[in-house]
Amino acid sequence: MSASDSRVYDVCVVGAGMIGSAAARHASGTAGTRVCLVGPGEPKDRMSRTIFGAHYDEGRITRALDPDPTWALLAQRSIRRYRDLERKTGINFFNDVGFLVIGSPDGDYVRSVRENARRHDVTVQTLSRAQTRKTFPFLEIGEGMVALLDSRNCGHVSPRRLVAALQTAAHLQGCDVVDDVVASVERHPASWARAAGATLAVRTETGRVIHAKRVLLATGAFTAFRRLLPPSLRPDVRLNGQTVALVEISESDADRLQRMPSMIYRHPADVGRWFYILPPIRYPDGKFYLKIGHGSRWEALLHTEEEVRDWYRSGGNPEAVRVMAEELLALLPGVKPVSVHGDACVTVKTPTEQLYVDMVTPSLGVALGGNGYAAKSCDEIGRMAAKMILKGRWDHDLPRDQFGIRWAESQPKSKL
Repeated sequence: MSASDSRVYDVCVVGAGMIGSAAARHASGTAGTRVCLVGPGEPKDRMSRTIFGAHYDEGRITRALDPDPTWALLAQRSIRRYRDLERKTGINFFNDVGFLVIGSPDGDYVRSVRENARRHDVTVQTLSRAQTRKTFPFLEIGEGMVALLDSRNCGHVSPRRLVAALQTAAHLQGCDVVDDVVASVERHPASWARAAGATLAVRTETGRVIHAKRVLLATGAFTAFRRLLPPSLRPDVRLNGQTVALVEISESDADRLQRMPSMIYRHPADVGRWFYILPPIRYPDGKFYLKIGHGSRWEALLHTEEEVRDWYRSGGNPEAVRVMAEELLALLPGVKPVSVHGDACVTVKTPTEQLYVDMVTPSLGVALGGNGYAAKSCDEIGRMAAKMILKGRWDHDLPRDQFGIRWAESQPKSKL
């Protein structure tokens, strides 16, 4: 029996992605608290893995501006801690390049972003088409469009490096990080562990058993596919396969676009033309890529673990990749792509469009349902979840009812 197998943790966090790693960092920051984080690292070859995370990427937009006030607040609180986390761990993940919203001046999206900017005291600059071209000569936003520019404390993060920083911070505070896949969470721990206060046993695919007083599930799209929840309980979520296009560009084009902010583009008449765009980022292969992703237009509805696994391995929708690359190059005339390829990920959407951060039983909690917004906000989400699981009850200034979990009906389909 290993040292960690023979101890009882106060908290075991299952799921070592962005939310789980952030929860482990905040839980382990409480003096005298024994915390364990369990989840597999990123595979070198996706064909060799059946469990995947949403952080296998180098670029996600981070911004204080959001049409939804709750998501805006979660992001702002997280962003305020980015630099401190970088200093503590020596891992840089935040690129403060600014953020641009492109849309119709009379559109609902632009209007809601402006309202939230005023509510949260975020200074934005409204640029006409001509002013945008003067500020960003490489960018063509189109006739009748405006750009809202937020130039402070926003841009993009590397999800890979953010997870590494969160796990490093947790480890420095005494958290045990276990690289393994959890197969089940069981309600009958060993007698010795029960005598020491354990209420749950976490069993991994390698046969390891980890005992804990409380367990937090931050397992994303895979929450309902393993024996993690009590029998018959299934979160009411929709698993959406997403496609991104990665447009490789030359170093000279990357240099020309070095002042490019992260962007969201909303066409005023065509709801399908909703895109988020990342500036040039150097990926682990040493090449520069522009990244563009979509809204609901090409979402693939997934129901089973096999469908989720196959989607992560697929490279996404080829038609979506083609169209998004064309849209990107229309916004950035003069860019000469070297190559274009797609990648796939999965978002977990809830009917409330808010997170599920809730206790399922007195000793089992969940933190899931990022709705495509969680990367930039994961540190505050993790803090919220950690405070809850440490006490076994809600302990956050935002209202509990806003984050209550909903359960699906007996059939495997969501009510969405």
